[in-house]
Amino acid sequence: MQDAASYQELLDELTVFRSAAMIRQGMAEAAAGQDRDAVEALEELRLKHDIPQAITDGGSPIP
Repeated sequence: MQDAASYQELLDELTVFRSAAMIRQGMAEAAAGQDRDAVEALEELRLKHDIPQAITDGGSPIP
């Protein structure tokens, strides 16, 4: 049986491992040309989830 501190250390190591794997995957996708423009991706999410477009102080939508 593990004590709480040892279990937490295991969870922390798992978090680091998963983060490293996600970074490696993202780097491989970018190297393969599968990256996306952040503004375009955020706009797609905004439309998908019916989020209203933000308005600047001048009343013009933020691109």
